[in-house]
Amino acid sequence: MADREILFLKTAASVEDEAKLLREMLELEPIPNQAGAADDEFGLRGPARTVDGTLGFEVRPNSYSEVDPDPEDVQAFDGYPVQIDIWLGGRGPAQEHEARLVFDLLVEGRPDVPLLLCHTLDRLVAAYLPGRGVHEFPPDTSVDAPHADRWQDWVAK
Repeated sequence: MADREILFLKTAASVEDEAKLLREMLELEPIPNQAGAADDEFGLRGPARTVDGTLGFEVRPNSYSEVDPDPEDVQAFDGYPVQIDIWLGGRGPAQEHEARLVFDLLVEGRPDVPLLLCHTLDRLVAAYLPGRGVHEFPPDTSVDAPHADRWQDWVAK
């Protein structure tokens, strides 16, 4: 699978409600359900903002988080129940830029929702906390426990 940019949201809303909000905010269209897709997975698509192409979204429960991980297994996105995968057909820097624009639009449009932006599941790019703002991480910041000192103050509890 090609690299994806991933947003994690700390919200009490259902995945379906988050998909509807994203669809409305970004004026996206649904991707017809594919065989094997779960009932709580929602595909959306819409035009990229800065390049010619279609941006794809998959809104689903965060299946990567652990409820009570051991200290060495803690990840930045533990406790963020909604995950939004974003892709632009393997177009590296353009995909990262487009995902950052989506992150910024969500920060502006959903100022009450903590967000994380990751590249694949390994590199933490940015975080948003209501009342604190946006924080940019150094390029080599891992989502994993060894870099918790870099992100622990920017992760919603």
